[in-house]
Amino acid sequence: MTTTLTEDEMILLAKQAGLNLPPAYFKELTEAYGNVRRMIDGIPQGRPRGDEPAHVFVPTKFMPKEG
Repeated sequence: MTTTLTEDEMILLAKQAGLNLPPAYFKELTEAYGNVRRMIDGIPQGRPRGDEPAHVFVPTKFMPKEG
């Protein structure tokens, strides 16, 4: 995905997010979005669901031992 947006694209995204910003903030918001987009693009994708630690946690292993 591209890391830069046009002004119109940024205005649309801001409106969809419920942001009502003065026009002076859109250039800064567009630059910040580019940084966030680069971080998002760096997250590995296509991994199996079982790789998520929450799906392999077995709470019974932490139960007190009897006897």
